[in-house]
Amino acid sequence: MPIFVRRSERPTLSNDYRSYRAKVREDFTECCAYCLLPEILAGGQDNFELDHFRPKSKSDRLLADINDFYNLYYCCHVCNHYKAASWPTDELVTIGCRFIDFCSEEFSAHFRPEPDGSWVPLTLAACYAGERLRLNRKHLVKIRGLLNQIAELQGCDPLDWSCPTRDQLSGILLDGSNSTARHWPNRVEL
Repeated sequence: MPIFVRRSERPTLSNDYRSYRAKVREDFTECCAYCLLPEILAGGQDNFELDHFRPKSKSDRLLADINDFYNLYYCCHVCNHYKAASWPTDELVTIGCRFIDFCSEEFSAHFRPEPDGSWVPLTLAACYAGERLRLNRKHLVKIRGLLNQIAELQGCDPLDWSCPTRDQLSGILLDGSNSTARHWPNRVEL
């Protein structure tokens, strides 16, 4: 099952794709479409942008694709920076190298998460996307590894990256805040 589900009813057509931001944000459950981190762990809402999944510069229909609601993906600034206008050539697509679309594809079909927080690519698409987007960059691996450690301390399963992470975080960060205090006695309560 895909991680993200796009709304079936297209919002009212706009001549400015930025007007779709709130609805795109909802569809991606406030998570990055690529590294899958939620806003709260990736710099907050101000650090998120709208990405044209198929880049504007690669569009065959130009303006139609630029303002196409379903071509807009919610992503953190860093992933958007790394992806930029890159897109695989037809030759690369033919052999399976491409960006993964978690609106139509399953995480587990492409990656295997490790306890340390790294994601092992299982497909050429995962290798391509992982390399271009640097999905195993040091801070992502560290955050994912720490989340696994916190989940273990809480007696929870590690995060399931095949589901939106925003809602899973409350189970390990908020619901267990009292038991976390036992493990971190010097923790400052805010």
